Formats: sequence, C-alpha cells, structure tokens
Amino acid sequence: MKLVKRRLTPLVEHSLETDRVTALMGPRQSGKTTLVRHLLKTDRELKYYNLKDPEIRQILKKNARKEFALFRNATIILDEVQTVPQLLEYVQLQVDDAPEKRGQFLLLGSNHLLLNRHIKESLAGRVALFTLLPFAVTEILESENLTLFEKLLAADDQACISLLDNEYVPLAQHRRNSQALDEMNLYGGYPEFLFRKAPDDRKAWLNNYHQTYLETDLRQLVDLRNIESFEVFEKLFAMRTGNLLNISELARDCGLSADTIRRFISYYKQLFVCWQLRPYFANLGKRMMKMSKYYFFDSGLLRAVLGDFSGESGNMFENTVMAEMKKLLCARGASQELNFCRTSTGVEADAFVKSDSGKFAIFFEIKQTAHADKKSIRHLKKYVAANDNSIGILINNGSDIIKMEYRIWVVPAAWMFG
Repeated sequence: MKLVKRRLTPLVEHSLETDRVTALMGPRQSGKTTLVRHLLKTDRELKYYNLKDPEIRQILKKNARKEFALFRNATIILDEVQTVPQLLEYVQLQVDDAPEKRGQFLLLGSNHLLLNRHIKESLAGRVALFTLLPFAVTEILESENLTLFEKLLAADDQACISLLDNEYVPLAQHRRNSQALDEMNLYGGYPEFLFRKAPDDRKAWLNNYHQTYLETDLRQLVDLRNIESFEVFEKLFAMRTGNLLNISELARDCGLSADTIRRFISYYKQLFVCWQLRPYFANLGKRMMKMSKYYFFDSGLLRAVLGDFSGESGNMFENTVMAEMKKLLCARGASQELNFCRTSTGVEADAFVKSDSGKFAIFFEIKQTAHADKKSIRHLKKYVAANDNSIGILINNGSDIIKMEYRIWVVPAAWMFG
C-alpha cells in the first residue's frame, strides 16, 4: 500500500519524544492508522491495539492494567480509544507511575467530544492533542515544500510583500496543482481516493461514508430515535455552508426547536464533519456571541450530503479553500485562529488570520472566477486601509498573481495551496 507522508507526522514524532501521552484525533478514514504505519518504520518499540476488534475490547476491559504494565517500555497505541473510554483511567495510572517517561501512549480517536472530554477528566496536563484531517492539496501532490499560505504566515510585513511580488509557479506545476485542487473541490481529500480513481467509484464511496456516520457513528454517539429529522437538518444545514447561520431560522425551516438544531450541530462537530468559523472581534465575548459560519472539513462529503456532484459552485469553491486553510493550520499544530470579519454595514472578509508572530494580519476574499476587477476587492481595501500591518488577498481560479492595489493581491488557489 502506498504511504503518503502527512504534514503532521513530524509533530507527532516530536510529541512522542517530549510528551507522556499523544492523542491524534480526526474523522473516520482520515489516515490516523496509516500515519502510525509510518511510525512503525522507526526504531521505537510499539504495541498496537485496535479497539474496533470486539475480542481486544473485552480483554482490555478485564486486564488493561496488567496488559499495559507488561509493555510499559513500549509506546502503547490505542486505536479508536473512544469506544472504551474507561481505558483512559488505566492510562492515567501508568503515566503517573512513571511521570518522567515520554511517549508512553499514543491515542487515536474519531470522536472529538468523547475523546476530549475524557482526556480533560483523566489526562489533564499529561497529553498533547493533534487533529488529522483528510489530505490537503499539497499532501496529495506529495510536496515537501511549504505552501505559499504557510510562507505568508511565517513572514513579516515586508517579507509578505516580497513573497507575493516574486512568487512564480511554472506552467507544468500550475496545471498539476490546478488538477489536484479541482479534484479536491469535486471529491474531497479522503486517502481512499489514492486507490479509487474513477469518478463513479468516488461518489459511491462518499455516499457510503455518509450513510456510515448516519447509521453507525451517530448512533454510537447518541440515542437518536428520529433519524429522519437529522437528515432534514443536515441537508438544510449544508445548503447554508459559508453563510451566517441563523439558528432560529434554520430551526423554523426544519420544523425543529433551536435547542435541537444546536445539538445536531454539536454532533456534526464531534464527528469532524463540520467546523465553526467565528467572527473576529478584539473582544472575545463578542466573538463568542455573534453569528458564526460553518464549513465542512471535506468538500466531497458536503457534496454527498447535498447530492450534488456538479462542477461549478461558488459556495463549494469557498468551502474547499477554507478547508485547505484549516487543514494546513492543523497540520502545523498552529495556535492561531481562523476567523472572518464583518462590520455592521455588511463589509466582509471571508477569512482573517494573524501571522505566527501575531503582529501581522492577512484578510482573504474568495471568488471562484478566474478574473478580478476593482469591484471584487472593495471590501479588502477597507480592511487593509484600516489596519497598517496587514495585506489583502483575493483567492480565485486565475493563473497568475496580480497586484491590484497597495498591499492587495489576487492569488490563484492553485498557487496558494499547491
């Protein structure tokens, strides 16, 4: 089987050298177990337990403390640990018996809330948390280089200007990048597609994946008695991707209560289906209170929910670009948040992120078109004019970087993420 190195792998390897417990979370089929296969190539002694196996679950439920003690000199890997959360009590006991020892446990889980909740209760201060999402475009291309997005985050004001003024991608590479981005926009980035190349096979797999989390993962999470109401919710919720989400309005359209809608959204977040993009305010309280936007981690899954695998869609392109930003931030172990900006008069930037240093800001606008004009950057101009240490970038489907105004550029998505 082909093993594609993930951008997160070096951070996980480093954590195993410096932390007592490492936890790797992410959606089902995102490549967590495959990433561990990379670790198997090292000299580190590993002991792997697949908790999806009923026999292994039963043995560990009865004998976890003895089993773990027997292999205390190895790194013990517990895959799908959320299926037996009580094992974390034994993890805590063994870790506390040898607090100086690093790399004692590697926990893998596909349920965000269950894993986080039990870690907070049992392993507070003992664990490093990472999130592994489906492939980013640069991983599919197997590029060892930093993307332009990552370079911009690491740069300061003047270095960003120099990067954008001098960046160039050769024609052949541009075509490879564009093809990878188009496929990401159509089918998403699940590792399964390294082997499933035919469009119909990919669509069938995504539809089956969708049914799996409805019929299996969701039912493991909660006792959902009326699956039909959830299916109505997810269709109407998916249609609002990238828009300000009015919970009361969505509840009315679904014929459900606002509390039920909030609970359904929390299930989606727990299963790594969607993520929340909050508006940016210097005041954290305002950031938490104002309406948010939601995006899917994977555009292929979004299409499966909507039942729409047609090519062009501005909202779908925006979801793909925002997901790429999110994946790269997670893969860097970055602490900075991704937000959007919107004034009371409706002046909006689709995305906003601070540099690694925190002293520099980048405002993004996302348009599927291959062309750009002055009208398309009018909101960026207002944000850049109001923030001295900032630049504005319009991400589109073009074929070259264009400087539109002072500190404002148009950048092809294929150049930003390839």
